[in-house]
Amino acid sequence: MDYNLNLRAIFWRVEKLYGDREIVSRTHEGIHKYTYSDFALRVRKLSSLLKEKGLVGEKVASIAWNTHRHLELYFAVPLMGGILHTVNVRFHPSEMEYVIKDFGDKAVFMDKDIDYKSDLPTYIFDEKYDEEVNSREPISNIPDIDEREGAIACFTSGTTGRPKGVVYSHRSVFIHSLSLLTADALGISSNDVVMPVVPMFHISAWDVPFASLMTGAKLVLPGPRPKAEDLVNLIKEYKVTIAVGAPTVWIDVVNYLEREKKDLSPLKVVVTGGAEPPVGLVKKLKEFGVKTYHAWGMTETEAIATLNKNDERISEQGYPIPGVEISLVDLEGKELPWDGKSVGELVVRGAFVTKRYSNAQTQSEKWFRTGDVVKVNPDGSIKVVDRLKDLIKSGGEWISSIDLENAIMSYEKVLEATVVAVKDERWGERPVAVVVKKPGVEVTAEEIIEYLKSLNRFPKWWLPDKILFVDSLPKTSTGKLDKKVIREKVREMLGNP
Repeated sequence: MDYNLNLRAIFWRVEKLYGDREIVSRTHEGIHKYTYSDFALRVRKLSSLLKEKGLVGEKVASIAWNTHRHLELYFAVPLMGGILHTVNVRFHPSEMEYVIKDFGDKAVFMDKDIDYKSDLPTYIFDEKYDEEVNSREPISNIPDIDEREGAIACFTSGTTGRPKGVVYSHRSVFIHSLSLLTADALGISSNDVVMPVVPMFHISAWDVPFASLMTGAKLVLPGPRPKAEDLVNLIKEYKVTIAVGAPTVWIDVVNYLEREKKDLSPLKVVVTGGAEPPVGLVKKLKEFGVKTYHAWGMTETEAIATLNKNDERISEQGYPIPGVEISLVDLEGKELPWDGKSVGELVVRGAFVTKRYSNAQTQSEKWFRTGDVVKVNPDGSIKVVDRLKDLIKSGGEWISSIDLENAIMSYEKVLEATVVAVKDERWGERPVAVVVKKPGVEVTAEEIIEYLKSLNRFPKWWLPDKILFVDSLPKTSTGKLDKKVIREKVREMLGNP
């Protein structure tokens, strides 16, 4: 029997099996709660609106936060044969304009706090929008879209140049979401309450909303610009068991908890990725009774591709989840051994690994080159050493910025840190650390250098030449440190061209 693995197959489960399950959404107007059945009816009505406006089968942009209105669009557009292009809300308006034109969107749906003016038909998420959707008759027939057709599109964050678009097919969304439900991955079940803090405008919040609806989990959407206090209140009020977000999110949450003398119950699991979680953060979360899962992935792998659930090796990126394969190669593409020592580039392939960027030719390679420098252990687990573009080559030898960053952040007086390369006439490049100290403490550059020496882990020539102190570190919309901006800032501070 031919059966399309498409979003209609997920939507069927939403309507037929889990109608009484709840979706909680923090919005500009307050907390909105409704059932899966209510959600499904709204999706059908929104589908009718799309049909009336001539948007069936078209590319449609959303510029929105993690809310129920955005979630409805997640289904309505692909169910009607179109592609939902989720635009980064933190892009500059000119960048929004670039990606919308580049992808060829025909309409824009967005939250009311977004600073973007479009010549395209525009729909603002507010009470008037709700009235417009609710006034439609729900569509009765949902087409059975070919599983290889595009469903969702996302552009890279543009930290190394112009953003590049990636389109996820119905099939890849279905398989990736199903993989997340396995016990060796996130293990989401109908007994869980799931809160995706990772933005819905970035890789479909790692497909966590799709996976949650697929299995009937209660879904809590944290809404516009959530702060640590908002997240903690949502966790406690709605009994969140699994929460997903970048390490910077949980650093802020832990600091808030310690400052306000609060806890994280009933939260059981934090899934974090985008950057290696500091060991100190993982330790603190464990003290609060929360286990940390360390995920690795990228826009081109539809987010989560490997996962580590081992507390004793939490700095590693873990094992490939079902549906993805990995290999280790040198710069010429020659395969390297999985011995835990050989260092090379991680390449991947699988059911949800992209073949090409939007408006680009399909890649000829059988493997996707990630740009991550890793070691692969004999058991198949990986350890990221650095990004190719972030490695520091000093005197012909490589220095790992990630190792230095994690070591500096393990110091009790440091809140955040990053390490970048600066040009050096003698050595080619040298490392410079940029540090945010914890509030209310004093720390010097010399103190941090002495701490690094005391760890007895790094050769002397690895130690940063300078340590610069700043109030905060610039981040991308997904919570990653924005190395491109940081490098520019460091050059300005040092007068280094």
